[in-house]
Amino acid sequence: MSPEASREQWPVSPLPVAKPLDPQRPAGGVQRAADPATLPPAVGIAGDAEDASHLAVEHIRWTMRETASFLVSLVLHVALLLILSLLIVYSPPADELSLIVNTRPSEGLGAEQLDASPLRAAGIGDSSEGADAARIEMEPALSLPTGPILFGPTESARSAGSGLDLADASLVVRGSGSRGGGFEGRRGDGKGRLIEGGGGTPASENAVALGLAWLAAHQWPDGGWRFDLSQGPCGNQCQNSGTESSTTGATGLALLPFLGAGQTHLEGEYRDVVNAGIYYLKAHAVTTSHGADLQEGTMYAQGIAATALCEVYAMTEDESLRQTAQHAIDFICWAQHSAGGWRYYPSQPGDTTVFGWQMMALKSATMAGLDVPSPVVMLAERFLDSVESGGGAYYGYITRARSPGPTAIGLLIRMYTGWDHYDPRLRRGVMYLVREGPSKTDMYFNYYATQVMHHYGGPQWHPWNEEMRDYLIRTQAPTGHERGSWFFADPHGAKGGRLYTTAMCTMILEVYYRHMPLYESKVVDDGL
Repeated sequence: MSPEASREQWPVSPLPVAKPLDPQRPAGGVQRAADPATLPPAVGIAGDAEDASHLAVEHIRWTMRETASFLVSLVLHVALLLILSLLIVYSPPADELSLIVNTRPSEGLGAEQLDASPLRAAGIGDSSEGADAARIEMEPALSLPTGPILFGPTESARSAGSGLDLADASLVVRGSGSRGGGFEGRRGDGKGRLIEGGGGTPASENAVALGLAWLAAHQWPDGGWRFDLSQGPCGNQCQNSGTESSTTGATGLALLPFLGAGQTHLEGEYRDVVNAGIYYLKAHAVTTSHGADLQEGTMYAQGIAATALCEVYAMTEDESLRQTAQHAIDFICWAQHSAGGWRYYPSQPGDTTVFGWQMMALKSATMAGLDVPSPVVMLAERFLDSVESGGGAYYGYITRARSPGPTAIGLLIRMYTGWDHYDPRLRRGVMYLVREGPSKTDMYFNYYATQVMHHYGGPQWHPWNEEMRDYLIRTQAPTGHERGSWFFADPHGAKGGRLYTTAMCTMILEVYYRHMPLYESKVVDDGL
């Protein structure tokens, strides 16, 4: 109905002035105690037909307004009830709702079964039937820990559930009948076969022996080492003293060549040297709520010292070392930047060089059966993604670039996190390193690049090895107090000095057995 028709049917006239009710008047409207706001417009005593008609109109209008409000309220309440009725709370059986946590390997678990176990950020999937992972049932009264859940390197976790894509965030253990990247080639009968099969020679092993002798001679009476050679056992008899002040970094770096050669605090010609060095690291580990702080000013030192502790624990299974090694790893995990990297200080945005040492420590921890939080590995891969170029074939220092040193580090960590041998990105990166060739001065680059080339193998390895091996043999100091050491004037060498350079060169010459091959197992399958 149009507004005009309405006005014709219901003439509008001014409301009459309401007259007060006469309390003595018995007829008419009855006074009520109700709230006037709730009442319809008063239908008072009509003076005439027009007034009555108007008051009737007002009453109808009030009724319609009140009815509309009621209907709106009714519809809203009905809708709410319908929504609530559709909210069905599903309560799964107790065996479905669980948090999968990988425990430490049992006493009888073989070392070859160890691996890292990742957790996808997307969440925890349904556990598979027969998985060996321990479960914490989600009872109503259960109070879950607020800290990170640590996932140990058990193989059983790899099949813990279809919702877990475990290949995306793990430090992969490879090898046929051995732990790829592991330490078992450092000792025993297989060491000689690894040397011969990989391209080592009696001359290269002699150079290793001389390097270890020089390092042992420069250990301080307190069991540690210093980059600064102006004091201590050396008494400034060697040139090219370093400037770095971290004693934990120097001690960890000096220990690594001994461990690489199979020397531990329990056996070997240098067991007393190693024992004193390990004691020094344990004594200088600062206990914090985040783990064992071994920095002494730089995360370089944290990664290096943690790597040494994890390697010696992995090689000996000496339980007296487990706690310190684990706490050193815990600190590294805590210090990681939210974008996945590490730099000089905890929580700094990462650079590739500091990143490399932390990842080597985490890899060694995985090999030792220590707990490594899978999200840490996942974030680390994201950091590499942020500095890669060429689709992942090349890497930069802190940006997407193509630089020899960062590329060598990036490729090695990609190998350890599961890149396939035939990945075209890996091949392009390896060919880039081949074109660069071994450096005459930058042993940091050579240390990582030689590992990449050794793991990758193939026809590219032997020319690289021959050039690298023979160059180091030729440049080792032959006489005097410096006999058995190396020094090259590069940015890293200037800071670390002769101690740093000697440790790095010795480890490069140990490449044949220091880590088991990641891809080529034929060298050891016949004899190990």
